[in-house]
Amino acid sequence: MGILKKEVIIYDGICVLCNNIVRWIIRRDKDGLFLFSNLESEFIKKNFPNLNKINSVAVIQIDGKVIHKSNAVKHILNRLKKLFFIRIILNFSPLFLSNFFYDIVARIRYFLFGKYQSCPIIEIKKDKFIY
Repeated sequence: MGILKKEVIIYDGICVLCNNIVRWIIRRDKDGLFLFSNLESEFIKKNFPNLNKINSVAVIQIDGKVIHKSNAVKHILNRLKKLFFIRIILNFSPLFLSNFFYDIVARIRYFLFGKYQSCPIIEIKKDKFIY
């Protein structure tokens, strides 16, 4: 995989919560910092096959390094400069603690928010997606 031109946010395409968060990020990404790809995409299968085994949001940085779980959330919020209070909590809490709470939400997200039968096409900003 060559060097990316933008960071890529990887998300669970069938997760209702994840899709809503992607829409939220797109609306706030005024500088075009991110592209998006779901875990089931051909891009991920071909270039990052190990990512389809994770149960987490991930960010593929421009240099190809992958960060996930609460580190990915913290990275996204810091880049967007949004949700100051949550950023402060994530920046100062120990990684094991923020990942603990991340894992709880990840485990119950389908129960709380539901899931799609297949990954829906997000109609806004289709050019921001890698399939």
